[in-house]
Amino acid sequence: MIMVAKDDVLKGLKKFKRLAKQDLLVSQLTPDPQFWTEQAEGRRDTYAKLMNIIDDHGLDHAYRYALQKYADLPFLFENGQQNPTTIGNRQALEMFFTIIGVNPNKQKHTKTTLTNPVKDTGDIVLNAQS
Repeated sequence: MIMVAKDDVLKGLKKFKRLAKQDLLVSQLTPDPQFWTEQAEGRRDTYAKLMNIIDDHGLDHAYRYALQKYADLPFLFENGQQNPTTIGNRQALEMFFTIIGVNPNKQKHTKTTLTNPVKDTGDIVLNAQS
């Protein structure tokens, strides 16, 4: 169960979404505007999706959604090419975890265990160590 108030999380996500919009606007001034535009759009889209889930289904559901989405993100990109949208999604999910007070070390471990399920039992194991 998440111990942060729903309204506080929504306020934080709204502020981060505004920052992503500002980044979107100034991305045209960077040496690689397409990369930075796509990265900012990825963050904005993720924040908007999380806000909608919180409004419709609650904070715990949004946490489970974010945890699964984070686990589905690739560790590495093919051919060394970075996908700016994926990078933006990862950054937004990590900021969401920070807002709700999830330990970054725990979420990295969770990502590893979700993407590498135990083969003996077929169960997904989540280590509760901090």
